[in-house]
Amino acid sequence: MNTQNVDFVLLVDCSESMRPCFAQLRDHLNDLLYPLQQANFRVRFGFIGYAAAPGRGGPVYDHTFIGGSGPDMMRKLYGTPVNAADFFTTDPSAVARVLGGLEAQGNEDTLMALDIAADFPFGPTESTRRVIAVFTDEPLEAGVSELAPVAQLPALVQKLMSRRIQLFVAAPYSDALGDLGAVDRAEIEAVDGGDGLKSVDFRKLLAQMAKSISVSTMQAGREPSWQRAIYGQDRWTSDRSITESSRRTVLSVGESVRLSSNEPITNVNVRLQWTAAVDLDLHAFYRSSADGQAHVYFASRSGTDIVLDTDAGIGDRGGHNEENITISWLDGFDEILFATKIFAKGGSYADYDGRVSIQTSNGDDVTVPLTATRRADWCVIAKLERDGQGGHQVTNLNAVTDREPHVDAF
Repeated sequence: MNTQNVDFVLLVDCSESMRPCFAQLRDHLNDLLYPLQQANFRVRFGFIGYAAAPGRGGPVYDHTFIGGSGPDMMRKLYGTPVNAADFFTTDPSAVARVLGGLEAQGNEDTLMALDIAADFPFGPTESTRRVIAVFTDEPLEAGVSELAPVAQLPALVQKLMSRRIQLFVAAPYSDALGDLGAVDRAEIEAVDGGDGLKSVDFRKLLAQMAKSISVSTMQAGREPSWQRAIYGQDRWTSDRSITESSRRTVLSVGESVRLSSNEPITNVNVRLQWTAAVDLDLHAFYRSSADGQAHVYFASRSGTDIVLDTDAGIGDRGGHNEENITISWLDGFDEILFATKIFAKGGSYADYDGRVSIQTSNGDDVTVPLTATRRADWCVIAKLERDGQGGHQVTNLNAVTDREPHVDAF
């Protein structure tokens, strides 16, 4: 029996909620690879881990490939000639290493990432089965650009069919996901949203993919013309791609970072996220020129230029829990403490897989993990304050107390 070729591209959402997915995929790659090898297939793996965040000039994107990440990799993909070794490997352990090094961060733009994957240097159609598998726990319409990418979905569907790509998608059901089902031989796995695909049995799903690839028929004939870079990513300037130096800052206890002050900060989003089955609450204790000393939390959700969106985790619900405080004009605030209080006492705060992320209109992305190990009612996670140089800084505190925090005490 002649050896046949499979080019299999894994497309993995790397936004915050997907953290649990990375290890699952890494641990079960052989459940895809082994059946294909037994059926005499030679497999090349491609990979894109993708995330996105708002930036001053529009969204910025973080795409991780087998050969690296950042603007250089985008130039390699959309330049000529394209070196397939930058985007494919025959070594599954190389994919596992990339998965092991991923950081969950920011937001996503799945349709754009799918378009980039469809531009990969696949082997010839007459000898290669081309496959893309997408894993995301957010609807395709819910990314950093919201509904805008959906306008190009018909062109993307046509491109996938022209390139004769077999598509697998694990994602929450939505209208856009239904439209992707129009791709020839597409297989859609509707999943729960926002939980990092915790409900997915990756061993079973990857084995099913291998079986489907094995029994699918090759499509004869020359590949027709197709549109590269439907979303214009071949024309990106380097500042549209996040690099190692511009990825989010993760602070250790006691560390501080100064926020960018190139322009006035007109928007700050402070997000508390956790997955443990506990009811945490996000609080902001602050001093401002408009309100004096004040407190925003679930029972008093807004002040001047500061708003809390929701009360999550009620009833000690586990999974993807998230509360957001938005500050619309930072210059009015002298000092803010971001704290959490557990509604029902339990373990230490370090047990809850929690973190606060602070993103600004100037592109700052600062993460403060919840690491306090001593039990107490309150944990003061981070402080945002004026830095004496006309700007603001964030400091990781992770200080616990049994008394309600006060801005003068930290």
